[in-house]
Amino acid sequence: MAEESEKAQAPRQFGIFYPRGYVVIAFEKQAEADQMRRLLIDGGYDENDIKSLSSEQVLQGASDDLRELSPLIKALGDEALMAKSHVASAAKGHTFLVAYAPSDLDTERLMNVARRVGYAKAQKYDRFTVSEL
Repeated sequence: MAEESEKAQAPRQFGIFYPRGYVVIAFEKQAEADQMRRLLIDGGYDENDIKSLSSEQVLQGASDDLRELSPLIKALGDEALMAKSHVASAAKGHTFLVAYAPSDLDTERLMNVARRVGYAKAQKYDRFTVSEL
């Protein structure tokens, strides 16, 4: 039941996970994600603005989203491409952080920390676009 409630509360667009104003970062190792989280909190981030997701959570959630996504959105939107990207990373065992970074300056500061830690990939979800960072 908690899993269904968590999915219902997750930010969505066109029926798929879409955390507008957030950066989704994939790390090869759990230790890297943990280090990034600690650095962000030590740097002033609120714990509620950072969410950790295991490879299993992302693999399940993104796979479910892709199965339920309408053919029109699959054909026209970046959302399906991002979900497929998350599935591929999760299948490799990557751990994910979802961190709030609404402005370009917030995003750059966040990515400065991510570059120091090392990351596999990162995407910024804005109102109309998803950008690779």
